[in-house]
Amino acid sequence: MTQTPDDAPDDPASIGGRILDTTALVTAARGDLSMQALFKLAHQHVIPLLAPATCVADAAAELHPQGRDALTAILRFPLVTLAALEEPQAVGSGILRSAHRPSPTTAGHVAYLAAARQWPVITAAPEPLRRLYPDIEVQTLPQRQ
Repeated sequence: MTQTPDDAPDDPASIGGRILDTTALVTAARGDLSMQALFKLAHQHVIPLLAPATCVADAAAELHPQGRDALTAILRFPLVTLAALEEPQAVGSGILRSAHRPSPTTAGHVAYLAAARQWPVITAAPEPLRRLYPDIEVQTLPQRQ
């Protein structure tokens, strides 16, 4: 089976990254200090960050124009890669979602990528992801007060 950039790396022991879901992208675009610390840590330790295209679309819909500008800047950060929703990911996430209807496409995409790569997801909303993929590793963002 041929690996694509959105599937698991050939060497599972290779350095892992983090997946940024919609809540993480929105939080980062709004200037949250915990997300700023994550980007600094990623830069210092060369930790890849994956932004699923479905999450980027949802984040852009949720943000005001200034936040969208910040989102664009985040996507240009050298360690951030956009994870497209191409045929293998679309079919895989659809199969994952099929056992848990109704389930949003975005959550399916994130859970599929987390399962394929075995990377933790940065999120403020872990439960929809855990319903799809109970073994998912999450790093939960602090609740805003």
